[in-house]
Amino acid sequence: MTVRPYNKAHASAAQRVAHLRDKGLEIPQPNVTARKIDQIGYHRLRIYFRSRRQKNVAGRPFIAGTTFKEIVGLYECDMKLRTECFAAVGQFEILFRNSISEALSSNYGSHPYFEIDAFRNAQSRLQAIKTFTDTYNRSKDQRAKHYKETYSEPFIPPIWVMKEFLTFGTSSRIYQNLAGRLKTAIANDFGVPSDRIFNEWVGALVDLRNICAHHDRLYNRSFQKQPPRLRRVSIPTASPEKLKAILQCLDHMLDSREAPLNITRKIENIIHRHRYMRAAE
Repeated sequence: MTVRPYNKAHASAAQRVAHLRDKGLEIPQPNVTARKIDQIGYHRLRIYFRSRRQKNVAGRPFIAGTTFKEIVGLYECDMKLRTECFAAVGQFEILFRNSISEALSSNYGSHPYFEIDAFRNAQSRLQAIKTFTDTYNRSKDQRAKHYKETYSEPFIPPIWVMKEFLTFGTSSRIYQNLAGRLKTAIANDFGVPSDRIFNEWVGALVDLRNICAHHDRLYNRSFQKQPPRLRRVSIPTASPEKLKAILQCLDHMLDSREAPLNITRKIENIIHRHRYMRAAE
């Protein structure tokens, strides 16, 4: 592919409106549309514009009859998808951190960080200690402050306090460093007999969480991290690069922990209730 220097000039919201009209987008209230573009951002809306363009036609005009209201409708529905998915992944994250803490403390007590047997090997233990220590030192949480001011040693809090400072991403890295039997026990808590499959499911959820947190697009997205199929229960049934596949895995794990959310059905209902979203399927 030939690359070239970027030379596009700044365009005002009014100029963006004129460009969209030239491409066939129906905009009955150009001033209102310009204000909306200023509020949301043209390039945040651009992915939704592209979903309604005729990609195989010269100039890629909009599909006849497409309105700016439809584009904003897609954007707003996608916001609802992100809100629901973010909350559901958050529920899993809490359960996941609790499961890691329980597996470690029940086997090794309050400070399992120093037990080589708790980790895959000495290198994994050092990586985990660094992750725990960095997380603790950065924390502004009142519980971290209390431990620093109250206890002289060990230099980091017990695992059941430390888990509260972990992000989803750091929790997943800690999990990867654990000894195999601990990883399997945690995976089993969530109805997944294979720690390899569980680890890949968690990785897909971390990506989903980050997409939601950064207000990126969910609908019609192809995900890079794709959950492998758990054949014992035939999950996921959806195409692995799609959001539905990740949500099916999430539902299975939440159900196994007796914390059902039915997030797959919730997301389907949002899409099916939204006429603009249905039209874009």
